[in-house]
Amino acid sequence: MGLLARLARAVLSPRSLDRDRTLAAAERLGALTHLVASLELLTRSADRGPGGPNDWAVTRRRLDDRGPVARRVLAATAQPGTATVLHAARAASAVFLLAPTDRLRRSRAAANAIIAASSVGTFPGHVYGTDGSDQASFLVQATAALARSSRQPRVADAALWFLALQSTLNYTASGWVKMVSPTWRSGRAMPGVMRTVTYGHRGAWRATQRFPRSSTAVGHAVLALECLFPIVFAGRGRLAPLFVGSAAAFHAANAGLMGLGRFVGAFSAMHPALLYVTDPRRKQDRSDALPVAAAVVAAAAFAGGMAVRARRRRAVATPRPGVRRMTTRAGNELAYTVENEHATGPVIFFESTLSATEFHWEWVRRPLSEGFTTVVYQRAGYGASVLHDREPFTLGSTARDFADLAAEVAGDRPVVVVGHSLGGYLALRSAEELGDLAHGVVLVDPNHPGGTARSTRQADSAKDFENVLGYVLPSMRLGLGSLLQIPHSFDRLPAELRATAAEHYRDNAMWSAVRREWSAVKNDFDGRLPKISAELLVLSASATVEEDTVQQELHRELGATGNGATFHVIGESDHETVVTDRGRAEVVAGHIAAFVAGLTERRR
Repeated sequence: MGLLARLARAVLSPRSLDRDRTLAAAERLGALTHLVASLELLTRSADRGPGGPNDWAVTRRRLDDRGPVARRVLAATAQPGTATVLHAARAASAVFLLAPTDRLRRSRAAANAIIAASSVGTFPGHVYGTDGSDQASFLVQATAALARSSRQPRVADAALWFLALQSTLNYTASGWVKMVSPTWRSGRAMPGVMRTVTYGHRGAWRATQRFPRSSTAVGHAVLALECLFPIVFAGRGRLAPLFVGSAAAFHAANAGLMGLGRFVGAFSAMHPALLYVTDPRRKQDRSDALPVAAAVVAAAAFAGGMAVRARRRRAVATPRPGVRRMTTRAGNELAYTVENEHATGPVIFFESTLSATEFHWEWVRRPLSEGFTTVVYQRAGYGASVLHDREPFTLGSTARDFADLAAEVAGDRPVVVVGHSLGGYLALRSAEELGDLAHGVVLVDPNHPGGTARSTRQADSAKDFENVLGYVLPSMRLGLGSLLQIPHSFDRLPAELRATAAEHYRDNAMWSAVRREWSAVKNDFDGRLPKISAELLVLSASATVEEDTVQQELHRELGATGNGATFHVIGESDHETVVTDRGRAEVVAGHIAAFVAGLTERRR
C-alpha cells in the first residue's frame, strides 16, 4: 500500500516548468511540427504541379469566395514558387527555435511570427497534406510570437493561459462530437477506424477482433479522457499530470497506428502550458487575469446568444405580411401563403423536406403562381407554425394537419401536392389522407422509405444527418444559433429572401421540429408505401439517379403507388439545385404546369 500511495502521489502531484521554460517548450514542440510539415511538402513538390493533388490551377479556385484583397495576397503567397520560399523560411525558423537560443527573445519572436505568417500564406496551396496539426501548431507559434513581443510576465502568462484553454477546448469538443455518434458510444469506432485504408492498421484491427471487450474499453476510455478533460483545472491541478500524460500517450499511439506523427508535437506543444497554469506552486508569481476575463466574456456571450435566440424566435414566429394562419383538428397552428387565390382548377400545395424553409420553393412557385393557385405552408414547429398537439408525433400527424389545411384553403377544389426529398414521401401520405380530393402528386427527387436499407449512399447520408442533429440541436439550445453555418443552397435563393431564410434556419424551434420529425421518420420508414388514387409525376435530379443507380429503382417504385406515373430527369441538377437553382427550378415548374394541365384535361 505504501508503494501504491507513493506512485499515486508521483502521478497526481502537480509539476511544471517555470514561465520561460514552459514557453520555450511549447515553441520547440510546435516548431518541430512545422519543420516536419515543411520538409514533407518541399520533398513533394510534384504534388503542386499539373495533375497533382495540389495542382495550383485547381486549388486556387478555393480563393473565389475570399475578398479581393485577401484573394490577391493569398494567390501570390500560395503559388508554387513562392510557397517553396516560404516553406524554406518556415523550416529555417523552426530550426532556430529548436536551437538553444532562449535568450534571444526578439529573434525568437521574429521566428515565431515568420512561421505563423508563412503557414497562413502557404495553406491555400496545400489542400491535401495539411491537417489539424498544422492549425494547432500555428496557434502555438502565433501565441508565442505575441508572448515574446513583450517583456511583461503577465503577457507571457496570458499567452500560456490561452494555449491551456485552447488545448482543453480541443479535447473537450472532440470528445463531445464523438459522444453524439452511436458508433463511438457503442464502442464500435475503434475497429472501424483500424479497418480503414487511410488510418487503419491491420494488426490493431485483428487485435480488436480478438479482444472485443478490450477494444470497447479503449474506445470508452478515449471518450472519457476527452469529454472530462476540463477537470484538469479541478483539485488544485492534481489530475492535470494524469490527463496530460494520457493525452500524450494517446497521440503517440495514433502516430504509431494511424500515421498521425505530426499530431504528437502539435497538440503536445500545448501541454506544458496546461501543467504551468494548473500548478498551484506557480500561482503566487503567475497572472491569472486571462481566465477571469475569458469567463466574463463567455458569460456575456452566452447571455447575448440567448437574447439573440429569443429575438430570432419572436421574429420568425411573427407572420410576415400576407401569411395566414389556421388551426388543425389537433390544435396545431399552421402558417401558409396563398398566391393567385382566384384562379380556377387545382390548388397546388408544396411540401418541404427536413430543415428546409418555405423559401426553398420560391423559384418553383413563382412561375406556377401565374396560372394556378399555389400554397406554401410551414409544418408545425417551423417558422410561424406552432405545435400544440400533445399526442405522440408521427408522420401521420403531419398528413392529418395537411388534410385540414387543404380543406381550409381548397374546399372542394382538386388538390395537387408537390414534395421534395422527404417532402415527397409526406406528399404521398397527405394524398392518402385526402383520398379522391388529391388529383395529382409531384415527387421532386423523393426519398423512399426503404432507401436507407437498399442504398448505401442514402444510408450514409442518414448517418451523417443523425450526427449533425446530435450537436446542432444542443448548440442551438445554448444560444449558438448565430454560429450555425448556412448551407450554400441558400445562396441560390432570391436575394431579397436570403436573410429571412437564414433566420428561419437558425431558429431553435425549427431544429426541435426537425429532431421530432427525424425520430418519426426512423419509426415510420419501414419500407411501406402508401397507395393512392392520384396520378404521379416523378422528377429526378440527374446526379441522384446517375451516381446511385439504386435510386432509379426506388423512384420507379414510388411512381407505382398511384394511378399512373410520368417520369423525367432534370439535367445537370443534384438533390438541392433541383429546387433552389433558378434555371433548374423553372424546368421543374414547367413539368409541373404541363402535368397539372394534363390532369385537368383528363378529368373533364
